[in-house]
Order: sequence, then structure tokens, then C-alpha cells
Amino acid sequence: MSRIVSEPFRDQVTASKGSVFYRTHSYHTKVPPQGIVPMIEHYTDLGDTVLDPFCGSGMTGVAAMLSGRLGVLSDLSPAAVHIARGHVAAPSPDAVSRAANDLLSGLSEIEHDLYGTQCARCDGSARIEYTVWSDIITCPVCSSKMLFWDAARRPDGTLSKALTCQSCRQSFRKSESEIGAPRPVLVSVACSSCGTREQRGLTAREVEIASRSRRTSIKDWFPTAPLEPWREMWRGQHGKMGIHTAADFFTDRNLEALAAVWARARNSEESTTLMFAVTAIVNRASRRYQWNPKRPTNVLSGTLYIASLTYEFNVFSLLRRKLAAVRQLAVAQKNSPGSSVVKQRSATNLSGVADHSIDYVFTDPPFGANIYYSDASFLWEAWLDDFTITTEEAIVSTSLKASHGGKTLSDYETLMSASFEEIVRVLKPGAWASVMFHNSDDAVWSSLERAIESAGLNLESAIAFDKSQPSFKGVKQLTNQERVSSFDLVLHLRPATFQRQRAKPTIAQDRAVRDEIVTALTTHLRSAPPRLRSTPYLHSFVMRTLLEHNWPFRGYSYGDVESLLSANFENRDGAWRISEQSDTSQLNKGLL
Repeated sequence: MSRIVSEPFRDQVTASKGSVFYRTHSYHTKVPPQGIVPMIEHYTDLGDTVLDPFCGSGMTGVAAMLSGRLGVLSDLSPAAVHIARGHVAAPSPDAVSRAANDLLSGLSEIEHDLYGTQCARCDGSARIEYTVWSDIITCPVCSSKMLFWDAARRPDGTLSKALTCQSCRQSFRKSESEIGAPRPVLVSVACSSCGTREQRGLTAREVEIASRSRRTSIKDWFPTAPLEPWREMWRGQHGKMGIHTAADFFTDRNLEALAAVWARARNSEESTTLMFAVTAIVNRASRRYQWNPKRPTNVLSGTLYIASLTYEFNVFSLLRRKLAAVRQLAVAQKNSPGSSVVKQRSATNLSGVADHSIDYVFTDPPFGANIYYSDASFLWEAWLDDFTITTEEAIVSTSLKASHGGKTLSDYETLMSASFEEIVRVLKPGAWASVMFHNSDDAVWSSLERAIESAGLNLESAIAFDKSQPSFKGVKQLTNQERVSSFDLVLHLRPATFQRQRAKPTIAQDRAVRDEIVTALTTHLRSAPPRLRSTPYLHSFVMRTLLEHNWPFRGYSYGDVESLLSANFENRDGAWRISEQSDTSQLNKGLL
């Protein structure tokens, strides 16, 4: 980069999650690449190098490709590296089609053996698209065994938390019963002969094929990594349900299908692309999809939960759709003027990246304790047979031992500081770094700020990045544990020419800052559209205001901001508005 950028990017960014780049392979958190492109173009020129040391799914690399830059991506997680490589591989669309056809045609006999059936209407050859499985439960009153399917379903098809024993008619809760091995109860069949799709009970042959024990006869490799009790996402219920290894998250039928698909994908000339497609269906092919009378319920993010009513989807049908999506991704990348490379390494040690060689950094690091990445990636990494080194993971996890990756907020700060020091080392003189971040906890914000300052970076600006809907990082918001909104902040940083210290305010200064925050909120609410009146957005707004004025974060956690809003404004249907009383109060204080 020959030019020096003197001003930070200041526009608020809004980007949707609907593009093929975003939809092809899931990940715990993604930044829509279309939202990153304007910042890359602001800070760099064509051909410049853009670094993302916490690359996750590789969206910064996609943005670099779309804007004619070189993306240099890295991550500690083997799953992230694998997914990022799939997103930036840019294979020929024709090569994807050929490889997909070879893969599916070579396994057509296995598909027929596992999912083939007979149409009940025309007696023609048909295909099972999915099977619904139900746990067997034991009544705590009379010890009768029954299907959860029978005990929980209401007449309208919905599920009741109060279960009814089919023998003694007593009511009880699932937590009071013992859980046994599941059985198939419903099947969806597609017939290519008469073009029908029907949902019905299983025939005796279909029950036998679905329930057949196959584990010991599967010829291809499959993962047997243990789900160990030290993991954050391990629950005692896993053991009760017979979930002890990665393989136990799949029915025997789907495990055999995935093992065959994985073996053939690994040996393909387009192995990167085909393995990318397979991991993209792994979670949907597992037992983690909960049955719903209207439509399949997505896996519950942030957990490894398995419900008592689950789907067993046809692996090959899933794969056909995913391979079509991967080809669409290849078409979208066909004429991209840039390229990207991906390496597996810690952000605290960017070995191989030379001093002062990077024109711009855009990165989306972990937000404290919001996601336990290694656990969330367990099934992907089990199939890759390569696991995250949890002791190096930059997250807060106080319930774990240090040997298993347990860390305090202080440990998180140390790792983030080391990562920012590496960013400073590799940035060219005058170059910028943009860091996406948000957290509901003021202590985490303070920790991040200390890490930034200790690395020798100055905050020059902060903008809102509206992802239109919460990502996985926002899951805990819904359970009121650790709340993060879809309105993340992007902090624009550059190496400090002088070190700014955040002052420790007096009580009087605390009050003055609070008054200024209320004034800023009032000004915003006078003309804000409905979407920008929600508590999540206004918390982001407050944090941005504190950042830009170099004011301390203490006292502005999510709950504190919620209380501040309640004390000064009124909430109508989830949108904060200026009340006549708050207007009068502001005038009396001389703040308007």
C-alpha cells in the first residue's frame, strides 16, 4: 500500500446473511463478507494483503477475494481452518460437478441398501428421506415402558411437557423417567416413479433396516473420539442416552453412510471441496435435529443436546443438496480478482508472517465466554480427527481445570494482548486494524481495552455492524446468561504514536458521564427507526459512545444499560421512546 489512510472508516455497516458465501457451510459465528468489503476497500488498494488471525469460517478471506486483495487467514481450530479453506478454495464449477457425480454414483448401491424402500401407492422403488426416532421412557409410577412419542404428543401434534403413562394414565415429567434406546416411529418417503412424497408409519422391513445394528460391520473409518466429562458442553444426560463418543451422535445407518462418503471424499482429487461439503451436513445428519410437527428444529446452538424425538435424515439427499450449494459457491467465486491462503496457528504466534508485511487486519476474535469453540466444533473435529489445543484457546472458561483449557478473564486478557502484539508486529507503518467485538459484561470490555492498550494500539473510531439477526455469539442473550446482540461493534485501531490512558473518574465525573450518555441516547431516540430502538442496539450504542470519548466501561453492563433506559425512557413493544417526563427531566438538568 503506497497511500497512508489518515481517517478511520466511519459508516455504520448493515449486511445480511443471505449470500451463498454465508449459507454454504454453517459456523458458530460469521461476519457477512459483503460488510467487510467496504472496510477493506477503505484501508487498502488492489493487490494489498489483508490478515485475519482469528479467521473462523474464512469470511475475511472471501471479502479479500471479492475486492481483489490477498487474504492471509489463520486460526487455532482445525475445524475453522478446514471450513475457511473450503470457503476460499475457488475450484472450477465443472470440477465440482464431476467430483460430485463421481462421489454419488460410486455410492448409489450403498444408498439403496440403506435408504431404499417401496412406495405404498404405486409399489415402485422409493427413497426414505427421513425417519423420526423416539426415546423409550419408563413410567416412574408403574414402571411401564412406552414411546416418548406416545406419551408426549397432544391431539394437535404438539408436545406436552407433562407426559401421560399409557398404562396407569398418571402424569409425570421426562426428568422423572429412565430413558431407553430409541425406536423409529415415522418415515417420510419420496417416490420417483409416481412423484409422490408421503409421511407414514414404518413397515416391518423399514423398522428392521433402520434398527439393524451395524457399528461392528462398518468397513470405513469413523470417529470414536470420546465425549469426555470435562468438556463444557458435556451433560450427565449424555451418558444416560448412551452418548459416549462422537460416533454415538449418529444412528448406525447414518454412521455407515457418512463413513462411506467421507472415505471416498478424502480420496478424491477435489478432496478439499468434497470434505467441506461433508462436514457441512454432519450436524444435520446427526441425532441433534429435534422433531417438530411443523418443520425440523435446527440444532440447539451452544449445546450438544439430543432431544427425545429426533430426525434421521438421508445422508445422500443431504449431500446432493449441499454439493449443489458448493457448486454455486464455486460459480460465485469464479471471477473473483483476489485470492486467500489459510494456515493453522495461534493468533499469539503468527509464525511465517513477516514484520511490517500486512496492509490491513480485519478480525472477529472470541467474545470472552460467549462460545466454547472447541466443544461446539466437536463433531467436525472428530471427523477431521484433529482437535483444538484448548489450553491456547482465547476464551473465558472458569469451570474447567487449566489442563483442559480453563481460563480466567485475566488469562483471556493476556492471550488477547499477545494476539494484538502480533498484529502490531506484522502491520506496515501507518496501517490499520479493525476488530469486531461485543459483550454484555463491562468487565470483559475493560479487559479487551487493556489488552489493546498494552499491545500499543490506539482506538480511533468505533462503528456498529448490523448483521440483521443474532449469530451463535448471541445465543446466550436468549437465556439471559451472557447477552450479545446482532449489533456488534467494529473497533478501528492503529499502532499508537502516543499512549492514551483511560482516566479513573471520581463519583462526580461518573455522574457527568451518565448524564452525557442519557443526552446521547435522547438525541438518538428522537429520530431512530424502530430497529435501532431495541435494548441490544442501545447497549451497543452506549459502548460505542464510551469508547469514542475514552470513558470507562464500569457500570455499563447490559443490565446496567437496561436499568438506565428504564429510568429515563419508556418502552413500548420492545422499542425505547422518549417520554414527556424524560424530556422535562433533561430540560431541568440543562442537558437539552
